[in-house]
Amino acid sequence: MAQETAARSSSRHWIGIATAFMCALAGGAVWCLLALYARHELMALSLPVAAGVVWALRAHGFAGRPSGAAIAVVCVALACAYSLYLQATAQVASLLGLPMRDALLQMAPRMAIDIAWANLDAGGTAIIALALIFAAIGTLWAARAPSPS
Repeated sequence: MAQETAARSSSRHWIGIATAFMCALAGGAVWCLLALYARHELMALSLPVAAGVVWALRAHGFAGRPSGAAIAVVCVALACAYSLYLQATAQVASLLGLPMRDALLQMAPRMAIDIAWANLDAGGTAIIALALIFAAIGTLWAARAPSPS
């Protein structure tokens, strides 16, 4: 019985990690689409992405755990990097008149990374740092035990 409970708990944690990573990637893609539509980087969208990652991790038992905070920070950093990478690729595709898919396949990853870094200013870096801190603190925040009534 104890082994079954431990296996279920371990399975739940792996599903939580996968859910958090998928939230990060989906959030990064939506952020990219909105940024392309608005023609700005929209760094503030890193905060709702962080909130989604925190929610996913807390819902799967990572509340108050340092491992959960580390996973949250990695997920939010991944979402930010993914969004900025896609935005840089779209910028190159637009300049060269290529479909984005072709630009993704033909462009060297280092070029997209350099463009993303060039587009990142001090304010954007501060907002991303704030999102990373929010993700860590939001996950570390211990759930309150229900008060006896």
